[in-house]
Amino acid sequence: MLFLEAVVLHLWIGLLLKVIPFKRIPRFFASLKSKVESPDAKVIELIRDAVARANRVSPWRNRCLVSSLAGRCMLRSRRIQSQISLGVAKDTGGRTVAHAWLISGGLEIVPSGGRFHELYQF
Repeated sequence: MLFLEAVVLHLWIGLLLKVIPFKRIPRFFASLKSKVESPDAKVIELIRDAVARANRVSPWRNRCLVSSLAGRCMLRSRRIQSQISLGVAKDTGGRTVAHAWLISGGLEIVPSGGRFHELYQF
């Protein structure tokens, strides 16, 4: 069921990103004010696995952002706080590449890749 939820969210968020200006995205996907006191690490791991599997079948080009936002929605519906970070790095050809990653409960739901310079988080 989590995989199906992740696939539907990937499709919905991918379409939303085509319609909504990017500057409004943090407002739509803001983090929680109230949270579960001690979130179950197993639930976070299951969500991480579902998001990763859904990402493999996602048709969108900006998969890391779509996966991060989908994971945020899944965590938020379970009242679990998370942090989305946006960053940039240079690839081997010297081009700037962007990346989004999601962290919750000390676990990376969408991996950061380690080499990206964080510019913004919400």
